[in-house]
Amino acid sequence: METLPSYERATTAPDLLDLVALYIPVKDWPRCCLVDRRFYRQFAPRLWQDPLVTIRCLGLHPNDDLAWYRRFINRHIKAARLETRYYVRSLDFRSFALRASGLYSSEASERAISESFKYLPQLFPGLICLFVDGHPELNPESLATVTRTSSQSLQLLDLARCPYELTPKFFTSGLFGSLVYLDMSFTPGSVKTAVLSSLNPDTLPGLRVLRVAGREMDNLTASLLFRTFRRQLWSLDLSNNKLGDGIIDDLIEHCISPSTFHTEAHFDTEGRLILPKDIGSRKYGPFEFIEESERSKHERDLERYLSDSPFYSRRADQTELQEWQDIRPDGLAPLRRDDVNTAKRLLLSESLSATAGSLDSRGSGLTHLYLNRNKFTVSGIERLIRTSRGRLEHFECDSCLYTPTNFQTGQTLKGIRILGFPGSAPLFRPVISSAIRSLRVHHSLVTQVPSISMEGLSSKSAARLAEGQLFRNIRRAYPLALAPDTNPRITSLTLTNIPARSTGPVIEQLIRFLDLACVQQKAIKHAESLFHGRGSSVLKGLRHIRLELDPNFSDSNSVISTSSDVDFDRLLDPAEESFSQESTSKFFDDDVSFGITSRSASKKTQVQPSKVPAITEDYPQWTSGRLKSPPYSDVSSEYVTCNVDAVVSWSGNFYSVSVWIGSGYIGPHAAVNEYMWNVQDPNLRTNIGPATPNHVVAGVPPMTYIFYAAWEAMIVPKSSAIREAANSSTGFRDVAGAIKEYRIRTKGTGEHWDGKLELVRTG
Repeated sequence: METLPSYERATTAPDLLDLVALYIPVKDWPRCCLVDRRFYRQFAPRLWQDPLVTIRCLGLHPNDDLAWYRRFINRHIKAARLETRYYVRSLDFRSFALRASGLYSSEASERAISESFKYLPQLFPGLICLFVDGHPELNPESLATVTRTSSQSLQLLDLARCPYELTPKFFTSGLFGSLVYLDMSFTPGSVKTAVLSSLNPDTLPGLRVLRVAGREMDNLTASLLFRTFRRQLWSLDLSNNKLGDGIIDDLIEHCISPSTFHTEAHFDTEGRLILPKDIGSRKYGPFEFIEESERSKHERDLERYLSDSPFYSRRADQTELQEWQDIRPDGLAPLRRDDVNTAKRLLLSESLSATAGSLDSRGSGLTHLYLNRNKFTVSGIERLIRTSRGRLEHFECDSCLYTPTNFQTGQTLKGIRILGFPGSAPLFRPVISSAIRSLRVHHSLVTQVPSISMEGLSSKSAARLAEGQLFRNIRRAYPLALAPDTNPRITSLTLTNIPARSTGPVIEQLIRFLDLACVQQKAIKHAESLFHGRGSSVLKGLRHIRLELDPNFSDSNSVISTSSDVDFDRLLDPAEESFSQESTSKFFDDDVSFGITSRSASKKTQVQPSKVPAITEDYPQWTSGRLKSPPYSDVSSEYVTCNVDAVVSWSGNFYSVSVWIGSGYIGPHAAVNEYMWNVQDPNLRTNIGPATPNHVVAGVPPMTYIFYAAWEAMIVPKSSAIREAANSSTGFRDVAGAIKEYRIRTKGTGEHWDGKLELVRTG
């Protein structure tokens, strides 16, 4: 409760009806209103507060919606007292009278719902929630001209999928001055014009949750939206638009709180961030390392399940945080929900109890962010997570383009598209994502199997390639996948774009993840018994897993389902990069077929042999000895000094760093060996960045810089692997069936995870 109760409310004994009213069935509310005045005061507001939903609960058939609504508006409401009409707080048309049907419907009945719409705020002066949500008969434009009869304004307005275009000055009406929740997703019209005219803090000062998905919004419009609302919003949905990495910096600067949740107070169990000399790159952001403690390296340390200690002040009279203090959430409070049904429930319960809820909280920047189905790349999303200062609590990005540096050099592979988060798991550790509680991301964060499509390659062959060499390459280069113990503060995880059928790795990795969830469950129970009575609270851990499966693929040559929504061609077109023909020829065989075209095929005979070893094909021939090509022939050290130009520098300043290239000799780490081989190519000695936990586990010394381009090159599939996938006949298993079999097999045993598991088929 954010506001204190009145003196009368605080000193009055609770009424028995306040306690039992929640348990009285809806069908008994009309009879309860007839008992006496005391019962009427308790149940009449409940009966009238959401009439379109209540009448459905009382047995109204959908075919009779129009006839009932005409009688309700023209007969019952006209006879009702103003006090009774004031009880109506919500009108939910989402599943009401969606089609003209039924024995008693007529043309007059069909017109009644649209003709009465503009008079609703006058008929129901206490209305605070209005759901239009794509209703074919309701044009919300008429609401802009409504004359209010009371000081009450709408607080929740759902216009999603509305087919009518709103005028730019729609929100200047006083009816919307108190809006807290606004959903205008998939509606026609320009968001930019609306922001300049009425969709701004001047007319909507209380707006906290905004959904503008599916509005064909570009980067410039999104940046204008960020600069306009700044940190007023705590939830923003930008899904299904045309946004790319260009908005990341504006989003962080204007919409995320400047105070950080990153702290060294939990170094023993989580490690800490080290930011060296305030340097970085525009692609990566400010450089940072994770310094591990002896305990943070071990995921089985039980103290990682403890919540943060409460805030203590040295002053006895200081019980709340000061403006300059910012303590991260302790991980125990339930995640603040921002879906429309929760918002409706909160607002209606507030109207009944006359208390303020958590929906209209003071603006402190975004904590819930939705970026599904846009044009973001993995590097952009990773920069967003790193630079958001640990403030995000709920994050969604179900598809993201993985583009290794200099990936365009393989012209014969121009049509390849890879989606996923192959090496992003460490970014969701508490040391970086300090407040995260809920995630919805591409399944590769857990399975390490990306989604891949390729021109001329069938869906089945692409799936075999993804679960074959790509899976092996990713596990070698990025050994760390997301596990439940990566961040015990995460309570809900949704994995998207899971293939309906798998050759094995996807199923194995998902089952392994469920096994690890069971291990976490046992460890948390052990921690609860171990720390019981010591004043420490234990985190809940992962309690909800949702697996979203794609439709089954066909035998035709097609791309993955999400690729049609994203313009990847510009990012993967080699013609837009200044790569020489010489540099492109040494990565891939020129005889790759599968219907893939190359702009340089006609000039194949003019290509001069490269002095640099062919990375993709010749690497297996290196079995002993020190590499003799530059930079190993130039230096005897494991490091080379590199100068970073101001154009690519994060701060705009020129700087120099010492980059690790390895010893040049074959060692025990396969990824490091291939990295050293790739470093011989001058085109891959680019994109300098700090070694992440993934690199360290793969064999890179901690706290060093490496060439990301040389490291990422080992992910790109080889021509032989593509040819093998095209000719393979490896069979597939049903993913959903395998998961169900696993759950049945473990049910009733100590290896059963007792959280909520959902299997959902999309499309």
